[in-house]
Amino acid sequence: MNAPDPLNAAATVPDINVFLQRWRQWSDEVRATPHERDLRYGLTDDETLDLFVPHRGAPLVVFFHGGYWRRLHKDDLTFVARGLAPHGTAAAIVNYSLAPAVPLETIVDQARASVAWLRLHAGAYGADPSRIVVAGHSAGGHLAAMCAVAGPVRAVASLSGLHDLRAVARSFANEWLGLDEQRAAALSPTLLAPAEPCVVVATAGECETAAFHAQGRDFAAAWRDRGCDAAYADSPGDNHYTICERLNDPDDALVARIAALAA
Repeated sequence: MNAPDPLNAAATVPDINVFLQRWRQWSDEVRATPHERDLRYGLTDDETLDLFVPHRGAPLVVFFHGGYWRRLHKDDLTFVARGLAPHGTAAAIVNYSLAPAVPLETIVDQARASVAWLRLHAGAYGADPSRIVVAGHSAGGHLAAMCAVAGPVRAVASLSGLHDLRAVARSFANEWLGLDEQRAAALSPTLLAPAEPCVVVATAGECETAAFHAQGRDFAAAWRDRGCDAAYADSPGDNHYTICERLNDPDDALVARIAALAA
């Protein structure tokens, strides 16, 4: 029998759908509150974002969902705004195209385009484009870090992020990513440098596989060597999915830390 793929997060929980259904319910509740919906940052129908601004001049967290670059939608992770708003922090929840319909390079370009669009336009909606933190869960952590490679940000917050894609290219995910060693290296934040030194908060659930811990730990160490204030820590008691659920709770210490990065 083959050993389980250490990067197959879904295989580490009895039923991933329990989490996805709960996330969608929370997100539906949050989308019922006032916000800017489906703002278009690019040319395709996939390139949209939702923007929640609790007050004029609020700092901004730009959040990218996970799903191994092949599943989920911004509407599944809107609940992130609920945790941040009581801290006076705006949230942009970004949608993007999915593999294998588009290559990973296109997804990265879209993520970067969303941040560039927000730099230009967030102020018109009341957020402060000079105080941007990029954040994401799993594949979204990768996209957040790749945005920091392209342009300066205050901080990167990566929850169970994937940062060395050479390991991903050897995993089950390469079925839809189709990466070779050269492309994987070129798309690996751990092997790249930020546009400017920034704060890095990397974490993974205590109950996740060693492979996810290594992804966050090695990323933080690499960017610390490149001048960033970077740290990695396990999130006590969490698996790959419950760590993301922390963002639904304004009183959670991780939410408060992310909000403080933008303040």
